[in-house]
Amino acid sequence: MTDLPARRAVLSALRYRPEFSALLNLPPLTKRSGRNLLQWLDRSGLALTLLGQVRRHGETARLPVEWLQCLNDRFTRNIERTRDMLHETHRINAAFQASGITLATLKGFTLCPDFCDHPCLRHQVDFDYLLAPKDLDQASRALQQLGYRVATLNDSGESRFYTPSRHVPSSKDDLYVIQSQRQVELHTSIWENCDWLAVAPPDDCLHNSQPQIIDGVEHLSLSLPDKFLFHVLHAFRHSFGNWSRVSWLYEISHCIEKHYGNETLWSSVIKRSGGQALVRSMFAFVLGLVHRLFRSRIPAALLSWAVDSMSLSLRAWLDHFAWDWAISGGPGRLSNLFLTPEFIPDRNLRTQYWRKRLFPRRLQATIASESTANTGRFLELQVARLSYIARRISVHIQDLAVLPLQQLRWKHALQTCRRSGFGQDC
Repeated sequence: MTDLPARRAVLSALRYRPEFSALLNLPPLTKRSGRNLLQWLDRSGLALTLLGQVRRHGETARLPVEWLQCLNDRFTRNIERTRDMLHETHRINAAFQASGITLATLKGFTLCPDFCDHPCLRHQVDFDYLLAPKDLDQASRALQQLGYRVATLNDSGESRFYTPSRHVPSSKDDLYVIQSQRQVELHTSIWENCDWLAVAPPDDCLHNSQPQIIDGVEHLSLSLPDKFLFHVLHAFRHSFGNWSRVSWLYEISHCIEKHYGNETLWSSVIKRSGGQALVRSMFAFVLGLVHRLFRSRIPAALLSWAVDSMSLSLRAWLDHFAWDWAISGGPGRLSNLFLTPEFIPDRNLRTQYWRKRLFPRRLQATIASESTANTGRFLELQVARLSYIARRISVHIQDLAVLPLQQLRWKHALQTCRRSGFGQDC
């Protein structure tokens, strides 16, 4: 990975106390390493975040001219994309209100300003809502009246909807243009059912939600403690599946710094977690990543609460694997398999989880999820889908090939941690 030092330079610029000097050494965009870095910034969600950081600190001169222009161009396109998505949000919300349904917006625009300074500095893909299970059918009908089609309907998990699209997706698509296809996800809980992880989230999040206005559009959003709890659980769930967008971890860091001294907030977050040991371990993992990637200060209440569940193996993994795993191209990195016993104590469940991660029967791909009577378009969609799956398989095979070496690294990391003593910090 020839652009690894540049990725580290980007994360150094996003720290609580940022260091911008290495940004001048970003590889030229005309070189492969520069193009790889830009692709990583886009997929990790950090491209606009980096631009916002250098602007906020008055350090735009630290970026090479071609990089500054490239990020500014992305920001300009994302402004139009965000406006368009806000308009669609208003249309969806109005349809739900007309149907008498109460839904709270998850993630997205409601993360501003606590997790992100402005919606235009965040790359959003879909629209997520929390609703009561009894309202799912009515919400589904409201979306279908707006032109959405049902992809999956699940009254105890995640339901997905999408609009028809004439665009055939590819890896070269511009992520910042106005969407050619909309996607809506309806959730009945802030934690989806999982075969491996038994989490009991609070069931009154919708009741505790509150109005929030973003650029003139009114949303019903989660309370701030529930937003933080949800964002940590969301980041962990994706991490445990394979890979987490680094921008999600940065947003957690941003919220921590913005509300660092708010002891009432952090006490409420702990209370809302329900005191579950598994959730404490999840927090230890996510906060450990946030601290190592962005040098974030962890509030005392969260620190003491999470450290109680910080085992030697979790500490060893965070110290020796967190960086490489988090800034890899993803998805599908396998080194977090070493932490499976931390979160799945049952041996049979662990075996099932390992089997699924090491030898997946199928790879998820939303490409070609819609039906079409046009033979030419159907073939185009299938080619795009197979190309996507081929790239995923290639990455997975590479990870399997290096897993024995990673296992040796893991044994060495455990030994090093034992010799150095198990410290009581994050």
